[in-house]
Amino acid sequence: MTILNKFKVMAKEKSTNIGIGLGQSDHQNECILLAITNFLRENSSIIYIFGTTESLSHINSLIDPNYKSRIIINESANPEEDIFECLLSKKIDGVIRGSLSSNKFLMELRKSLDPKTINRLALLETVNGDQFFYGPVGVDECNNLGEKIEFIVNSIKQLKFLNITPNISVLSGGRKGDVGRNKEVDISIQNAENTVLEMKKLYPGLAIHHDEILIENAIKNKSNLIIAPNGISGNLIYRTLVHLGGGKAFGAIYMNLEHVIIDTSRVGEKSEIQGALLLALALS
Repeated sequence: MTILNKFKVMAKEKSTNIGIGLGQSDHQNECILLAITNFLRENSSIIYIFGTTESLSHINSLIDPNYKSRIIINESANPEEDIFECLLSKKIDGVIRGSLSSNKFLMELRKSLDPKTINRLALLETVNGDQFFYGPVGVDECNNLGEKIEFIVNSIKQLKFLNITPNISVLSGGRKGDVGRNKEVDISIQNAENTVLEMKKLYPGLAIHHDEILIENAIKNKSNLIIAPNGISGNLIYRTLVHLGGGKAFGAIYMNLEHVIIDTSRVGEKSEIQGALLLALALS
C-alpha cells in the first residue's frame, strides 16, 4: 500500500471543515477550485475558501452547482490572518495554505500558534511512482545538527502514526571519498554522519543510513523518509523533482503542532492540492 493510500484509508468515512487560501493568480485559483471539486466527489467535508475580493472575483461563478452548499466563500482583506482566526475559533478543523503568500502565511502561523520550530514534512512521488516523506523543504529549516535531529524525531512520530516502519536516508553534499576537496562538503558529510550516529543512540536498531549525495540510492533502497542536507538544497531537490522531473507532491505536513496545517506550493498542480486536502481530512 502506498503512503497516500494509507491516508485514504484514514480519511474514509470522515468529515471535517477545511480552510484553504487563494492568492492573486486566477489560473492557480481555478486549479485549486477544480481540485476541491474533485476532492468533494469522493469525500464528505466542507471547504472554506479564503481570499481577497480580487482573488475571489470570478470564483463564485465557476463553482459547480452540485457543491455550492459545501464550498463556503470567505472574502477578506487579510485572508492569511482570517484563516488562522477561524482555525482557533474552531470554525474550521484544518488549514491548507493553497496559493497564499508563503511569508504572510508563516508570519500568521507563528503569531497564532507560536511554534517552537517550523518542521514541514512533504509527501513526494517520483516519476516512477515511488512515494516517500521528505524534508526539509523550507530554506530556513534544519540549519544545524540539533534542528535536523528534531526534524527526524518528529518525522518518525508521523511514520509510526501511519504504522510505517521507518527506513531513513540522510543525504550530504558529496561522497565520503570527496572529503578534503571542499570545506562545506566536508562539513555536510560530517553532519550527516553525526546525524546517523545520534539517531541510532536515540532509537537503537533504527534503519537509518548516510547515502551521501546519492539520492538515487535512497530510492533504490526504498527509503520512506529522505533527509536533505539543509533547507536550501532540500527546496531545490523538491522543485527539481516536482516542477522539472515529472514527480508529484501531495502537500507538506506542519509537524508537532496541535492543529492540522498543510503546506502547498503557490504553483502546485491539481494533484498536490487534492493530496493536501486528503492529508488534512485524514489528520483532522
